[in-house]
Amino acid sequence: MSEPSRSEAVAVELVTDDAALDDVVALRLAWKPASSDAAADALADDERRWWRTNGAGRRAWIARRVANAAIFERMPVPGRGSARWAYVANVFVLPEHRRQGVAAALMQEIVRWAREEGMVRIVLAPSEMSVPFYASLGFRPADDLMRLDLA
Repeated sequence: MSEPSRSEAVAVELVTDDAALDDVVALRLAWKPASSDAAADALADDERRWWRTNGAGRRAWIARRVANAAIFERMPVPGRGSARWAYVANVFVLPEHRRQGVAAALMQEIVRWAREEGMVRIVLAPSEMSVPFYASLGFRPADDLMRLDLA
């Protein structure tokens, strides 16, 4: 069987059902393997429970061949009103599918969706390896954040 072309190989879709969520869980386990089958099963149950509780304010996409975005709404500011922005996390491509346009197609869909939703920005915390990729999409460093680790 011949290798599909890039345009045929990447279908980006919104995660809306348990079958797609199972694929997200499988990708997360490929990214960070569980210590046992029982731990993997527990993760699948936890993921479904988490999405039922928290999914209304989030979107997740899967590129078939786990990015997800959390939506934040800023409090109104005098003279500017409120604004919405997205935080993208967990973009992962299986090693055998890297450098084939999968992550680019996924991020293009997220950017398209964010614009359509009227978001004012997309924020993410890239790995060192992914910085050049995100820069190629127009992302720039944002050094104006601070954090406090509590655990």
